[in-house]
Amino acid sequence: MADLELIRTPGDRRRLELEGIGTLRIERSRRATAEAGGVAWQFDHRFWKAVAEATDLAGGLAGKYVGGRRDGTLRWGEREFTLRQASFLRYALADGERELVLLDWTPRFRDVWDKRPAKITVEDPAALEPGLLLFAFYVAWHRMMNDAIAFGHAASGG
Repeated sequence: MADLELIRTPGDRRRLELEGIGTLRIERSRRATAEAGGVAWQFDHRFWKAVAEATDLAGGLAGKYVGGRRDGTLRWGEREFTLRQASFLRYALADGERELVLLDWTPRFRDVWDKRPAKITVEDPAALEPGLLLFAFYVAWHRMMNDAIAFGHAASGG
């Protein structure tokens, strides 16, 4: 197991770095660009839907996420995974019953510009493609934001 941190890059408040893996730059709340090992992807989340896509710079589909209320299917290349809610503000990327990645955001996770890092625990970082790790975080971040919005709405009696 390896614990990695996704931290804000000094000098660019929209760019996050997953140590030793790659970077994620949030363009708008629903769009990001990721880079790892000389390869780049565009991530796009459909507003208020549990659907996200990762495309390479030529426009080819690299990955796709389609979710339900608590979990969903994340495809990266030919591989299919489950991204499921492990607990409030924590998501797991799993292959069957085996959890490969645990994505855990800070208490102020809604502020992506927060200087505190997100924690990502990976069973074997070398066994997973960097683009997959960045895409899984991007999707989980959107799911966690939606969870917090729903929780805040329910807590306020709305």
